[in-house]
Parts: sequence; structure tokens; C-alpha cells
Amino acid sequence: MGLRFSVKGALAVVAFAGMGVASAATSLSVNLGDSIRPVTHVATGSLYGLTETYPLDIDKDVAPLKPNVFLAPARSGQGRQQPIGGAFLVSPRIKNTTGKVQIRLADILPGWPYRFKDMNSWKQEVTAVVNDKKASEVQNFDGYEIWNEPNDTWKSTTIDFNSGLWKQTYDLLRQLDPKERIVGPSYSWYNASKMEEFVKYCSANNCMPDVISWHQWGSEGLAGAIENYRNLEKKYNVTPRAISINEYSSNEHLEEGCPGVSVPFIAKFERHGVESAMISWWFTNLPGRLGSLLTAKNERGGGWHLYKWYGDMSGYMAKVTPPNDKSDGVDGFAAVDVKKNFASIVVGGNTLGDVTVDIAGVPAAFGSKVNVAVEYVTWKDKDTAVPSTTPESSKEYTVSNGKITVPIKITNVYNAYRIYVTPIIPQKPFGSEAIKLPGKIQAENYDVNGSGENNTSYYDADDENKGNVYREDGVDLEEIEEGNYVVGYTIAGEWLEYTVDVDADGEYPLTIRAAAGGTSGSVQLFVDGKAVTDTVAIPQTADNKWDVYENVDAGKVTLTVGEHIIKLAITGSYANIDWFMLGEIPQEIVEQDSIESLKEMNLRLDNGREAYTLFDMQGNRVGQFMAANLGEAYATASLQARKSGVYIMKSARGKALRISVKK
Repeated sequence: MGLRFSVKGALAVVAFAGMGVASAATSLSVNLGDSIRPVTHVATGSLYGLTETYPLDIDKDVAPLKPNVFLAPARSGQGRQQPIGGAFLVSPRIKNTTGKVQIRLADILPGWPYRFKDMNSWKQEVTAVVNDKKASEVQNFDGYEIWNEPNDTWKSTTIDFNSGLWKQTYDLLRQLDPKERIVGPSYSWYNASKMEEFVKYCSANNCMPDVISWHQWGSEGLAGAIENYRNLEKKYNVTPRAISINEYSSNEHLEEGCPGVSVPFIAKFERHGVESAMISWWFTNLPGRLGSLLTAKNERGGGWHLYKWYGDMSGYMAKVTPPNDKSDGVDGFAAVDVKKNFASIVVGGNTLGDVTVDIAGVPAAFGSKVNVAVEYVTWKDKDTAVPSTTPESSKEYTVSNGKITVPIKITNVYNAYRIYVTPIIPQKPFGSEAIKLPGKIQAENYDVNGSGENNTSYYDADDENKGNVYREDGVDLEEIEEGNYVVGYTIAGEWLEYTVDVDADGEYPLTIRAAAGGTSGSVQLFVDGKAVTDTVAIPQTADNKWDVYENVDAGKVTLTVGEHIIKLAITGSYANIDWFMLGEIPQEIVEQDSIESLKEMNLRLDNGREAYTLFDMQGNRVGQFMAANLGEAYATASLQARKSGVYIMKSARGKALRISVKK
């Protein structure tokens, strides 16, 4: 696709309008025990979906989708087909995501159709692009797409596309960058006769692309197109190639990015082994919107939430069988992650009414009862923001012979639905015992996540522990010194829960130990779901540094005796939380920045042996002992400590030292 509206596309709209919407009761079969391939989020990408400035926030709106491949012009600017969004300008923006960039060489040229001059000029331009690609600091590239829609845009009357442009460019790329993949022919639609002509020539002349590509308008034709292409491989003795559908969308362009339209596409891409797929770009004044997943105003549309469901999938993709694989009717895609204890099934398509989702192969590890949560996402048009998905139900199902049946009702063909299956596992305290209060709660010691309704111990904006330390889940933790961890990279809306055991009724002072390089950070405390504080601002710490931690007085909290769940909610982004304490801070717990160094303290005591008390980081007393010097004290403390971790060792003289114990 370039700066144009194709006649072929216009004809397709008429065909779509005549198809109608299926409305009879139907069923969808899912086999969670049948793995078709690992999760790679093949369909999360777009044509010109990135520019130098849009989307505005890559971390917030792109990274959570686990993007696969974006298609970008090799060059942009004056005299080029695209004014903005060149591959070497956008690739650094996604260097910290899973995304890659496919380089469209044809966009070197101006105009639509492309204004090709001659082979010498073309080869000079291609050579310059290759040199820039090889010199790029960021190497997140997917390959070179030689040309775009040659069946519509190759207008030369003196140079044949296959034997001229394609063969010569292919040989040049193999010479200049032999390890990089070549993509093509990128027909504007799957034309069986054109594809056979291309494959026959390339097979005979040693110029078969590494990745076969074409553009797909309407999901109903995809299965047949792939079947036809695979038969051509066999006919011309071509080893199977990866497939890139490097532009895809509804026949109706106004439905670009629509959830209900996108589900059958994603389902068929997964089912038929497509390697990458990019949403189209019909709205030429709005690049950088991820294929209309974001609105013109850069807000999240309904499509964004569908692809976030897709991005949240991990583990393996499971087999889903629709009523008709060669239609745009109801379809679905599913993933199972036994390690993370979930199965996710997404359903949608050009079907209205009741759909019975028959789910087999429920992992034995999920047990005899599972929780099934159903939610949906709406869509009005590409420029209407959708703030969130809508929960529909959450209930317990009994698993019989590895099977459950979940009914859903599609009320709008533009909507998509998610069925989320989890074993019923209660959350539990970290370390198996509730944190004793009054005392200190280390932020990183939030409860162990369970599954099922009301058994979730945290919410994080993504499922990656960005610090990659201490715990193996999605909460972002950092180690600020040996054995001392903090919760970092906080985003508004995230939260953590802690099971506590309160010693007595009372009013407890709340102190929060935190660092913030800016002024936006804030938190709020809840007990058993009820807010017990107002929003507590985390002030900017000294010198605007993230490694300077200070105590924040957050008022008082009334607690009753017994076990409770405390929730620490992040209400303002960007604050690091070390710990929070409910109760008076014991005088013996002196923070590291006010403790004398070991070198200064490690002197033989004047009065012989001295008493020491050992505390854990919640302020609980672990042990008492006598020692003649700090070397002996440390050795004894290491024996008394129950497990590896950080402890406070306090002498009878009132001096304290933070120590790290490894068991």
C-alpha cells in the first residue's frame, strides 16, 4: 500500500457488503493440550505504524503488545515516497521492545506508482541503504523487502520485474549483506497466476526470497492462499519459506484495527504458520498509530486492548478449530502457559449470537476446578477511544475428563471476547507466614500470586521483571545494594498485596521509605479492600536521584487485631519503594546512611564481650548473643539467621550495622 486507494480494494468492499453476518448458534473447538507452536505474537505489527514521534509513549503503548515486525520505508523525507518514519529513524525507538523493522526498499523512490528511473540509480540507492543498515547502532531488522505491490506499481516497459528489478536487486543484496533476509514479492493481493510465475522464475534462477510475502484483504481468503502457495513450493521444488503478510486488513478499510475483524486474521495466521503480519495503513494522514490501534489523538482504541490480550499470551499457542476456516465468521486463538497457570482464549468474527466454546485438554496441573473469567472489548470506529475492557462474568467450572464448555454471546461483530482460564490457587504470604505488625513490610515481599477470582497478589503493567532480580514474576524489582531490593519502574494503576497479622487493635503510624527522581510518584494504602489513607505523595528526593531513599511520614492507620490483606496501590507513576512500616520505627533499626561503616566499628571492644541483638528487616528480633568483636558477632549472627537475607545487628552500646547473610 502506498499513497493511493486501490480499485481492487473498492471492489472488495462491495463483496464484503454482500456476504452478510452469520447469526445461527455455533460452536468453536479449542484443544489446550494440542500445541501448534510457541507464542511469538506474529500478527502484532503494522505498516508505517511507527514514526519519529508517534506513538508518543513506546513503553506504555507499544512494548506491552509484544510487537513482532513493523514495516518501514528505507528512506523518508523530501523526494521519497514517505515524508516521515524512515527505518533507521524508527528502529532505535523500539530497541527495548520485542519489535523488529522490515525495510521497504521501494520507498526510496518518490511517487505512486513509484517513479523508477534506471537500474544504476536504483542500485546506488540500495547500496547506500545497506551500508546504513550495517552501520546502524541498533540491529533490530527483519529483512529487506525489495518492492511493494509490483502487480500494480511496476510500470517499466523496458525492464521485466522478475528478471530485471528482482533478480538484479536480489543478487546485489546477497553480495552486500549475505546474512540478511530478503522479502517478496509483496503482491497487493494473492494472485495465484502471478505468484506461480514468480516462484517458477525464482526457483529456476536461484533468487527465491527467504520470506514470501503478499497483502491480505479479508481473512476469509487467507487459508486458500497459503494452501495454493505451499502447493507451488512442492511443484517447483522450493524448500518451505516463512510467510509474511506484510499488510492486512478488512475488506472495508474503515474497519482497520477493529477487534472483531482482527480475531479471524490472528487465528488463521497462527493456525497456518505465518511468521509475521502487519496491519495496514489506509489513513495516509495518520502514520504512527499502530494500524489504527491508537486513535488519531494517540489514545487507545478497542483494537489496542485486543492486541494487549494477544501480547499477554505466553507459553504455546493451542489448536482452535472454527466452524469454517475459509470464512470471516467466528474464530479464535488460544495460548497456554502451565508455568504461569493460565490459558487464554480470544474469540470474535463476523458472527452474531450464541457461541459455544468447547474447551478440551485442560492441563491436569489446573486441577479439577478452574476459574473462568469472560470479558469483552468494544469498538465503534477507529478514532473512538476505549479506556478498558469490560468484565462479563467470573465463575468456577468443574473440569470433566479435561473438558469444560463456556458459552458466550456475541452482541456486536465489532467486539472481541476473552475467556481466561486459571486453576483456583489462593494467594499466600511470601515466606509462608503473615508479616507481623507492628513492624516493617519490605515492598519486595508481596504475597505469592495465586489464581482465580480474588487470588491475585499484584498487578503490574507488564509481565516482565525489569530488574530481573529476587523474584520470578512480573513485578519490577531492583537491587540497590547487596541483598536489599526495592520495587521500581512503578506505573500508576499497579498494586501489591501483603498478608499481615496485627498484634493488637490500635492506631499505627505509617512511614514509607522511597526514592523519586521526579514529583509524580504517589501511593495509597488499602486494608481488606478499604482505603485507609488518602493519596500519599512521594516527594522528589535529594538531588533528584533515584538512589537516595528518604522516609515519608504518611499519617496514621487504624488496624484491628488479626490477619488482613494490605494493598499498596501506585497512584502516581515513577517512585521506587523500599519498605513501609506500620508502627513506631524502633530506635535500634538505623538506616544504612546513618550507620558507621564496618571498618569504623570493627575494633575490639573496650569492655570485653558485649551483648548483640539480631533483627530481620521487618524489625522482628531473630536472636541474641555475646561477642568480643564484630567479626565474632557476624559469625554468630550468620548462624542464628534462619535464612539468607539482610539483617540488622545492634550492639548493647546502641550501634547498628546492616549485614547480609547467605545460607
